[in-house]
Amino acid sequence: MTSAGAPPPASSTHAAPAVPATARSSGTLPASGPSDGRTEVLAGAVVVGVTLLTALWLRFHPGPVFLDHWGFALVHPANGNRYWQRVTDLRSVTVLAVGSVLAAALAVARDRWRALACLVAPTLAVVLTEYVLKPGVGRRFAEVLSFPSGTTTVVGSVAMAWVLAAPPRVRPVVTALAASAVILECIAVVALQWHYPSDALAGALLGAGVVVLVDGILHLGADRMRGRRPAGPVSAGPPAR
Repeated sequence: MTSAGAPPPASSTHAAPAVPATARSSGTLPASGPSDGRTEVLAGAVVVGVTLLTALWLRFHPGPVFLDHWGFALVHPANGNRYWQRVTDLRSVTVLAVGSVLAAALAVARDRWRALACLVAPTLAVVLTEYVLKPGVGRRFAEVLSFPSGTTTVVGSVAMAWVLAAPPRVRPVVTALAASAVILECIAVVALQWHYPSDALAGALLGAGVVVLVDGILHLGADRMRGRRPAGPVSAGPPAR
């Protein structure tokens, strides 16, 4: 029992911290904390940059490199092999379109910018491969433009889109499945004698790198736009009189 003149006891509860206005306005509340996109931009730029530098080298030295000799020693020719041909079915336009759309649908509720990257970046990577790098480099295998591999670009880009779109709790499993698909695709195009091993690896890296780079650029731009907005306190009701 407390005396009549004693002050009431202090409340032991504390108000929950308010969600920042910028987080509410962005429409995304990532479970692992906000990302400003700089890490993704750096990682994607390094991967894409290495691929472009390799393309520049091969423009003037189109013959096989050390990786090709090593790869051909490990992967024996299997021209016409039905299993490897079925693996290369993953290069289809249907897989590119449906895989991108489904990855975007998986991500959109949690991160609209990531959903946009998953939707457009795989196609961007394929366009870069087929219409810029292949004719620009001019490297040929079996009399066909080959660097980088369009087949592995499709699979690498869609696989990376799914890795980014997957919820964090299942991302390790998705990453393992995606990596397995990319590795099998690289082996398939080499075994079928469609590409040099370096073509296959470059396509996979370019596809994945473009997706990561676009994702980072979109998040970086979104964060900068939010930073330019005037940030004021959230009104809790009419002012006291």
